This record gives sequence, C-alpha cells and structure tokens, in this order.
Amino acid sequence: MTISTKPNLQLIYVSDLERSTAFYETLFDTKPVFTSPRYVAFDAGGEALFSLWTGGVVPDVAVPRFSEVGIMLSSNDEVDSLYEKWQQIPDINIVQEPTTEIFGRFFLVQDPDGHIIRVCPLD
Repeated sequence: MTISTKPNLQLIYVSDLERSTAFYETLFDTKPVFTSPRYVAFDAGGEALFSLWTGGVVPDVAVPRFSEVGIMLSSNDEVDSLYEKWQQIPDINIVQEPTTEIFGRFFLVQDPDGHIIRVCPLD
C-alpha cells in the first residue's frame, strides 16, 4: 500500500473564529466546506484544505505566526487585477502594494490576526 504524503492542509491559528471566517469568506469569495466551534475548513482545490483553528478551547493569541498564506495566480496581470478588486474592500488590509520581484508581481495583505497573505504568480 502506498501512502500519499503530499501536503494537503494549511492550518492557521486565529483568535476570533467568527471574525476570521468572515474575512476569509470575503477573501476567497466562498463559504467553508466544514465548520465547528473551534475549526473551519475551506476547499483549497483537489484534496487540499485551508483551515482556521482557535488552538484549543480558549484561543491563544500568543501562538507565534511565522508563515505566510500564499495565493498563486496564473499571471502578473491576474495579480494586478485581484489587487484592484481587493483594494475596494475596506475589510482587507493591504500592507504592500504590487511590486515586481525576480519571480514576478506580488502584493501582501494581512488578516485580522496578523497573518500575511502573499498574492503572486504561479511558480
């Protein structure tokens, strides 16, 4: 028997599950595929999930946040188009406007808990 070990879950800790769920529903323009009192999951395509978790019965705001959420789009033009769309939504905090790097265009937004979301072209 072969066991697949491809990463298929990105889990981020949040301090207010309802607030973060509403934020990501807006960001992803979709509803979660699963909800519970401490865990919410969004379809990330294929077998992958993007999930929010409170970290326990009581959310732990002190949990370190050292990763970025990545949204990879087909082209630099799509990156710019999404930036224009998100710029119109007051609840989305843009922390870096579109910039061109060696890998292409990107911009950064921040979720309510300070997680950075990087939008860039597909590698």
